[in-house]
Order: sequence, then C-alpha cells, then structure tokens
Amino acid sequence: MPLLRLVPRFILVAVLACSNVLGIAVALAPGLPVSITDYPKWTRLNIDRVTANPTGAHPQSKDVYVNLDVAVLLDDGGGYALPFPDGTVLVKERNDVSRLLADRLYVMEKQGARWEYAFYDRQADGSFSASELGADNFCHGCHTGARATDFVFTPFERR
Repeated sequence: MPLLRLVPRFILVAVLACSNVLGIAVALAPGLPVSITDYPKWTRLNIDRVTANPTGAHPQSKDVYVNLDVAVLLDDGGGYALPFPDGTVLVKERNDVSRLLADRLYVMEKQGARWEYAFYDRQADGSFSASELGADNFCHGCHTGARATDFVFTPFERR
C-alpha cells in the first residue's frame, strides 16, 4: 500500500523532469540560430500555456518568451516599457501536446525600430528548418492589430 501512495508523486516528478528535459532538447535542436538557442531560460510572458485563442492565427497551445529581464520589460506601472528596444527577441513556442514537444517556433526580432519575423518547423529527425520572413509579410499585417503594444499581442502575466 505505501508504494501506491508514492506512484502519483513519482509520476509528477517524472513529468516535471521531462518538461525540463524537453526545454533543453528544443534549445539544443539543430537548425536554430545561436541567438535563440537558450530561449527557454528567457522571461516567459504567460504563466499557464496559452490555449484561449482558437480563432487566431496561432490557435494551438503556446508559450511566449522574451529575451528581456522583467526590470527592462516593464514600466513602473507594470505594463510594457514601450517601445521595446532594438535587439528584443520574442519566441512563441507552439506545442504539440499529443507528442509533448514544441513543433514550431515563431520569432520576432526588433532591428532598427522594425520587427523581423521567422519561423522554424521541427523536422522528423528533431532538427528545425528555417523560414526567414523579413519585415514585410503576412506576420506584420496581422501584428498591426497590436500597434498599441509595439506589435506584441501577448501580455505579461504577473507572478
């Protein structure tokens, strides 16, 4: 009987360990630019996985990371310190919950006061293939709807 009480704890520990390993596996996957390989260590904008946008451009579950510390990211009132500085990078990690892995990464990088876009698809061998999109593409057209927040839709959620 005592062993049965330990099973749920063991499963929880195993799941948490796998989620940490998953983040490392994504970060070490070939095909990603060096500038984003450590994105799982960046500031995560959402607390819980975002799933509440079934009609948006990215309806799958996702997590969003930014390469800024909270002290730089937020103003004194707790909102974004806008505009974001050049060099800001956001990575939206689309999750395939059935396989417990990130299957696509969407990237926004601010360069010269403009946002550049790209995405990386996970291949069967675990590597990522790149699609550099630049600034004038379908991503930019949609993100104009978030002009008031420097083209970023995902709000920072307070911890």
